[in-house]
Amino acid sequence: MADAELETVRDVLNRHRTEIETQYRAVGTAIGKGAGGQPKYVIVVYLKSGNDKPKQPVSIDGVPLDFKVTGPFSLFGSWR
Repeated sequence: MADAELETVRDVLNRHRTEIETQYRAVGTAIGKGAGGQPKYVIVVYLKSGNDKPKQPVSIDGVPLDFKVTGPFSLFGSWR
């Protein structure tokens, strides 16, 4: 049986992915486990730079965004 909270977060991410990635100049987004005090699931936003990380907590449709500075992603190896 699917987890209802996970399905809700998945729906929010699917509806707002482009908006999130554009607004925060993100290199990617994903669903992650919430840390202490957060809901069970959060939307993880991967950033190129800490300059793009908001100073205040952010949520969309009640789902918290968890920002991680990773730098740019690059393709490693061959996918063929």
